[in-house]
Amino acid sequence: MADAKPTKKPQPTVEEKVQELARAEERAIHKHAFWLYGVLVGVAIKEALETSIHHFVNPARIQEELAHLGQRISYPDSEIGLYPEIIRLTAFLVLIIRFYFGSAYFFGAAYQSRKAHKRFPITNYGMDFIFGFIHFVSFVILALLIDIHTTAIHGFPYLVGFILVYDIFWYVSSVRRSTKAMIFWWMIINLITALTAGLVYVLLERRNVITAEIWALWIVIGVSVLDIGMMMAKRPFFLPIGKLVPPDISDEPSDSPDPAEPIPE
Repeated sequence: MADAKPTKKPQPTVEEKVQELARAEERAIHKHAFWLYGVLVGVAIKEALETSIHHFVNPARIQEELAHLGQRISYPDSEIGLYPEIIRLTAFLVLIIRFYFGSAYFFGAAYQSRKAHKRFPITNYGMDFIFGFIHFVSFVILALLIDIHTTAIHGFPYLVGFILVYDIFWYVSSVRRSTKAMIFWWMIINLITALTAGLVYVLLERRNVITAEIWALWIVIGVSVLDIGMMMAKRPFFLPIGKLVPPDISDEPSDSPDPAEPIPE
């Protein structure tokens, strides 16, 4: 019996080659766009750590330096201790890590996974990128407000609230796109978190504004840590909710965008 001739693989058509080339160009642009997110995250974390660690290492020096500069200090460390600023730093770190992971999951699933074009036929990368960019710029500002001694006491918690409810605006802009289903449950969870933490803050603020902030931030920290753990397992909030999840979102691992390259010194 003669050996069977190996079957030749069908050659891609010209149209398929053009489509593949276009997708490769898109992935290259998306890589550079997501790199900007990494830069903003790096700048924000650097600013937050430089401010906080300096206070933790030598708290007595804060009041001396500000007195020398003639700048007003609102809360000396001797009055409130280091704990409030530690909570602020913790809340900042878990939030920025959570939203960075969330962005990687979203852009990976919606634009870089193998089935992205079939699962999300109607998308707008430019709009999604702009909304994410504004979100991460907010984190840079949040890092500048961690200093509880000289910044307005309400600045940090109010901006945390804005960061949590910001997904509402993103969802509204996405109502005509296929990605709205993936944004929906993150928006709901963040809105519930903001309302719960905000209620605690308002109820306790009259007694002690710093205590109110600490309790409210602990709620934000708890939800954020849970979401980070779920995203590491590639099961963000909208997947385990079960039957409430829209049927077009499958429990399928997504590809992630390439990480940001180190920033040159």
